[in-house]
Amino acid sequence: MRTTLSIPDDILLELRELARAKRTSLTRVAADTLRAGLLAAKTGRPSRRPLVPVFDLGKPRVNLDHALRLAAEMEDEEILRKMEAGK
Repeated sequence: MRTTLSIPDDILLELRELARAKRTSLTRVAADTLRAGLLAAKTGRPSRRPLVPVFDLGKPRVNLDHALRLAAEMEDEEILRKMEAGK
């Protein structure tokens, strides 16, 4: 469907830059952006994918309640390893 919209210059510039970067049309970028905004407005949260891949690593193998103690023990072990190696 065709319609006429007034889009602020700064938003239009960003849409054009995004279209250029994605090597797609301004129409497609504008439609995708509007869809994402509508979905976020309906659900109350943005529809963005994470910037980095997210993986479920399962349950931790150690008790994380004592993470600082664990980190200190690991650091001590590394210092001892380096001392034994003569570094």
